[in-house]
Amino acid sequence: MKVLLHVNYYEGAGKLNEVFALARKNGYDGIELRWKYRFDDMTQAEYQNRVAALKSEWPDGEIVFGGCVDFCRGKADETATELAEYLEFLKWSARECGTKVMNFFTGGMLAPEAQHWQFDLNGSGCASEEEYQRAADGLRKVGDAAAKSNILIALETHNQYLHDLAKPCRKLMDMTKHDAVGINYDHGNIILNKNGETIADVFKTIGDKIYYAHLKNMFIVGGGADGSYLCTRLADGHINTREVMAGLKKQLRSGMIALEYPNRGDGHYAAMKDIEYIKYLKKELAI
Repeated sequence: MKVLLHVNYYEGAGKLNEVFALARKNGYDGIELRWKYRFDDMTQAEYQNRVAALKSEWPDGEIVFGGCVDFCRGKADETATELAEYLEFLKWSARECGTKVMNFFTGGMLAPEAQHWQFDLNGSGCASEEEYQRAADGLRKVGDAAAKSNILIALETHNQYLHDLAKPCRKLMDMTKHDAVGINYDHGNIILNKNGETIADVFKTIGDKIYYAHLKNMFIVGGGADGSYLCTRLADGHINTREVMAGLKKQLRSGMIALEYPNRGDGHYAAMKDIEYIKYLKKELAI
């Protein structure tokens, strides 16, 4: 099992070189980046050129990108443009970075009467059958292109998206019916939803379609009823990361996971401590 560093440990303008150095010096096997650069110190073309150069300096490093095409609620012409751009990026990532798996989203979904933190009402909680179908149709197009580049597409279980929980993911996967399209299992998001499944139930529901995984941890404050939570390091928090890792040992198609730290605190220290804990679990669980 390869362990990647998610860019949110240390992200911002001028930090790209350092986040690669952070991953390498702490013994990560690669890094997950975003497909669109969102800071003003580099253009998108400069970003891609720099990533390709950093990859060439780290031949064994795995490079994953997170991207989105709004299949569910996007306007047809805008979605078509997004899709074309993404498919070009997909080919570039395979060619220049040797990418094997991509983290993916099908477009945010918020219920008009809900607060953004009412995760059970947003995402799959407000999805129509038409939106499921639009997502499935779009995902087959992405899957076809990904398969040609030997890339797996993994939809993150993320709040405010159609693919937020295991049950809607199962439904979407059964509708999509594409071998190149699976799930990026992130229990750190599922635990925040009132309808979130247990770790065991997630593996029972979508275990055969888990292609990639994100690991993060958090404390749920006040039962999570008001959307309150605190992000923390992997060894802490209310998620049993050992149980997640034990399941991933049996069911993880790409053989890759990414550690996350969506926190404003010291990402350098967290990057060091989190992989230390994962190495301990890998030894304990004989992974």
